[in-house]
Amino acid sequence: MRPSLEELEAFLHVAETGSFTKAADRLGISKSVVSRRLSALERRLGAMLVSRTTHAVTLTELGSGFLERARRTLDDIDEAMEVVGAGAVAIRGLVRITAPTNLGTLHVLPALMTLMALHEGLEADLDLNDRYADIVAGGFDLAIRIGDLKDSALVSRRLGTVRRCVVCSPQYLERKGRPMTPDDLEHHECLAYTNMNPSDQWRFMVDGNWKATRTKYRLRTNDGNALLTAAVAGRGLVGLPNFIVQHDVAEGKLVRVLEDFALPEVGVFALFPSSARLPGRARAVVEHLAEHFQRAFI
Repeated sequence: MRPSLEELEAFLHVAETGSFTKAADRLGISKSVVSRRLSALERRLGAMLVSRTTHAVTLTELGSGFLERARRTLDDIDEAMEVVGAGAVAIRGLVRITAPTNLGTLHVLPALMTLMALHEGLEADLDLNDRYADIVAGGFDLAIRIGDLKDSALVSRRLGTVRRCVVCSPQYLERKGRPMTPDDLEHHECLAYTNMNPSDQWRFMVDGNWKATRTKYRLRTNDGNALLTAAVAGRGLVGLPNFIVQHDVAEGKLVRVLEDFALPEVGVFALFPSSARLPGRARAVVEHLAEHFQRAFI
């Protein structure tokens, strides 16, 4: 008797995550159901596919050989369903996405909601976190990231460009004065985003060349909203993306400074594992996000 799709999916997710618990989270079922499905698959095949210990789940030699065949089988079924679905011009199924908090809230979520309104069968699981998540272990179809890409094991698609500026509150300017050149920052209080290289945060275009500037930090944090709150409260100068500060600038809570000295632009990317074919529904999300970021001035 042939194995069921549920059994193959259980094996695939256990193999990719190395954990029954993580596989259960990815599939949205209980750990015991994953275990039963994998055990049923092993009985059908008459072979042990994984080695179970109290600390880890690892593939056996037979399991390693079976993994790629199982993945190809599921990919072929997904592709066949997508071909049929394309005839109905409908996007269906769940897409799991991880994205930075501010970018996700202000851009990824609105773009997703627009696409979901057009395709009632589309579902999304959106994880918003400024810490980079492990795409494979976390069970994500794709990640949206800003800035340098360090993981060569992932495939990337550039979606757009983020422009940054230096801002502070009017109260801060009254207290400390306005910096006129990047060199003036050495005498000012600055706020640092710890998820970004310090030399990149305070690098300006000066006389046609990029120049790194020395700064003194009053506050360091990995959260963009926290930096925004601190800047509005008058705690210092901060370099943030335009899309984060533009509302407070428009309301007069923040003021742009050093506008004659550009900060480096950074890319917005969609990333997904190179070892797996991107499902059609996830490809549709990537294409929609690319269109959104091309229209949005961020």
